[in-house]
Amino acid sequence: MTISARNRPAIDAHVHVNPKWAERLAAIMDANNLIRVVNLGILEAMDVPFEEGMRTFRRVLGSRMVYFTTPDFRDTAPGFGERMAADLERKVQGGARGLKIFKELGLRHRDADGHLIPVDDPRLDPLWTRAGALGVPVLIHTADPLAFFQPLEDASTGWRNERWEELQLRPDWHFGKPEFPDHDTLLAQRNRVLERHPDTIFIGAHLGEYPENLAYVDGCLDRYPNLDVDTCARIGEIGRHPAEEARAFFLKHQERLIFGTDLVLGWDAFEDAGEEDAAEIRRFYDAHWAFFETGARQIEYPGFPLAGRWKVDALHLPDDVLDKLYVRNAQRLIPGL
Repeated sequence: MTISARNRPAIDAHVHVNPKWAERLAAIMDANNLIRVVNLGILEAMDVPFEEGMRTFRRVLGSRMVYFTTPDFRDTAPGFGERMAADLERKVQGGARGLKIFKELGLRHRDADGHLIPVDDPRLDPLWTRAGALGVPVLIHTADPLAFFQPLEDASTGWRNERWEELQLRPDWHFGKPEFPDHDTLLAQRNRVLERHPDTIFIGAHLGEYPENLAYVDGCLDRYPNLDVDTCARIGEIGRHPAEEARAFFLKHQERLIFGTDLVLGWDAFEDAGEEDAAEIRRFYDAHWAFFETGARQIEYPGFPLAGRWKVDALHLPDDVLDKLYVRNAQRLIPGL
């Protein structure tokens, strides 16, 4: 199902777009009534010099895009948290408006001695503190879908992980192995960071990375006033809940939810990312609008069927809640919007 006439503006607060694709992004924004986007960590991920990338973004997009920088975890010699904090401040002075933390924190990043760095490592406290002092939010991706932490298959029964197809394409996203912490351990680490830094705003990517358990996310939002969450790339999980249950969650937390899609353009880590034509990207955004704005039942979600072969029930949110989800909550939390 698609929305036939698109008159409602939106901010996509979770994209990853290489500056080489800035003009393509501008065209996508025009075609889908996106008034702003929040671009996350792509310059550092692609080793594009910060000043150079920001010049390109400003030239093409002006104030239509804000950028969140990400720390360099290749440098984890003693004092790395202080150095990351100083780098954040330098980049905020250069135009960055937030800090992006990728899921590798807690899963893969190691210190100079080879030890895994947990999300709540006290050596990172200077970074979280500096973000709060600078008044910029931290968009933090901790853990991943529950299926990514489960076995891939059971040959004796023929059972397969519900995200098996996706994990065949991206085996590095499978964390159901002894060398990785489990899903709930990672979220517990993140929550300790929230507790230690009440003056820093955190945005939990992917509905706080527990969209399979709305009661858990509800408890976190009640417990941590410095936490908001985005809806990015988790409609497939949100929409599996009974529609009235998910709708009630969105109504209760209407001030704390931010719209995002995980649109990727020109990131080498994603094979063929950004090669979709304009019609396919239009369908991608229309699937989001249909989920939040209509009452349709058993529809395909963005990412279907690769990200799971089930269908979802839409939420039919009221206009004032949609305005907060699409625009006003992001404007309140993120400088430059």
